[in-house]
Parts: sequence; C-alpha cells; structure tokens
Amino acid sequence: MASYAESLNITCQLLRRHVKEPRTIRATDHIQNDLGLDSLGVMELVADVETRCGVSIPSEMFDKIATVDDVAKAVTELQQR
Repeated sequence: MASYAESLNITCQLLRRHVKEPRTIRATDHIQNDLGLDSLGVMELVADVETRCGVSIPSEMFDKIATVDDVAKAVTELQQR
C-alpha cells in the first residue's frame, strides 16, 4: 500500500509519459487544462495508474478527479479499502 506521497510520485511519473511538452508537474495542476490531456489521454492515464498501483478507479470517482492531487488521493483511498 502506497502512502499519499508515493501515490503522488507515481502519478507524476505516469503523467510525464502523457504530457506532450516536458515540464514540472505539480499536485495542483489540472490534468486537462494545465497539462493538456484530452479525454482519451485521461482514460489512458487512469488505466496506467490502475495497473501500476493495483487499484480499480470506479467511474463514479471520475467526476471528482481533476488535478494531479485528486488522482493521488483517489489511489491512496482505494488502496486503504
């Protein structure tokens, strides 16, 4: 089970693969508005996070996930269940 900090680090690593231009990724970055992922990119990110972290993010959580921080918090919460 990963801590929040570990989940955030993993999320940032995975996002670097999806972001077109190299940049620093912050917890407060909005995945679509700041990092430029489209809906397909977001779904690919979710699949990568699920595989890497061993969780399944339910579709009802998608509306609550907008920032990098939201992803890390969701992973941490799901791993604690």
